[in-house]
Amino acid sequence: MTATRNKHNFGILRRAAALTIIGTLMIIFASPVLAEKYPTKPLVLIVPYSPGGGTDVAARVIAKFVEPYLGQPIVVENKPGAGGQVGWSAFAKAKPDGYTIGFVNSPAILLVKALREDVPFKISDFVPIANIQLDPAVIVVHPDSPFKTMKDFIDYAKKNPGKLNLGGDGPQSNYHLQAVVMEKQLGIKTNFVSYAGSGPTVTAVLGNQLDAAIPSISSAAQHIEAKRMRVLALIDSQRFASLPDIPLIKEAVGVDVSPIGASMRGIAVPKGVSEDKIKVLEEAFAKLMKDPKFLEKAHEMGVPLKYMNGKQFTEALDRDDKELADYVGLLKK
Repeated sequence: MTATRNKHNFGILRRAAALTIIGTLMIIFASPVLAEKYPTKPLVLIVPYSPGGGTDVAARVIAKFVEPYLGQPIVVENKPGAGGQVGWSAFAKAKPDGYTIGFVNSPAILLVKALREDVPFKISDFVPIANIQLDPAVIVVHPDSPFKTMKDFIDYAKKNPGKLNLGGDGPQSNYHLQAVVMEKQLGIKTNFVSYAGSGPTVTAVLGNQLDAAIPSISSAAQHIEAKRMRVLALIDSQRFASLPDIPLIKEAVGVDVSPIGASMRGIAVPKGVSEDKIKVLEEAFAKLMKDPKFLEKAHEMGVPLKYMNGKQFTEALDRDDKELADYVGLLKK
């Protein structure tokens, strides 16, 4: 009788122990606190433009300074071509595991969708995390150029329609759009020469291969400061804090040209990344944009900052899409 009772009690204890182990395991795997830490390895940041351009310059500064807030390094991967289409196409197809992030540039990405057929991605393929920059365009020339002022540039263009070679990222990019809007509002006509980003555009100016160029201010700032190129005007509504002596185009020629081509640059992830990983990224980039050392470095390098969280960035992309309707037809002519 005693042996039977002991055997029965032992069976109860075994079942209780098993249930305890199962319950503990369920708690461990269900608990967000004990879930897999993210990130646990380096992230890749896709830049859809060439090295040396405004997006690339920003990407490399951001990658360095956001690392402490993520706990992992970020590797910048340039995928230039077709005004950003090559890079965004690759980005949209990336595995949504949180380890591939990328720059989304507006209005450039919206122009690609609006002007081309069979583009292999949708804007909804990306989830905005944070906007980092708002980077306006400048008109620059080689130091040996006969154009000393924006007025010289306009006078020549009016007397020689279609002969002035104006280089910029393109085709059908935000800076190409900025060029044609400027032409319409100033009553001039140039020959737009496309490059795979502001970096190659700036290189062409430094090599005196163009009459003028229309790159981003961030890609040109260091060369302007070093007097390796001459800046004629900034296409914006306010002067650039890092280079306050650059005249606005309205100040230079008395005409207020719309800054429609200013590049809004932000971080996104491919659709499908989990909400907990998105939150980690959002918090890291929010902290970055308050980091005094990052802010100082950005100012030093002429990187113009404009922070928006994921929700604000999404709303800004929607606004840009609606505003483009008034101008996009100019690139179809």
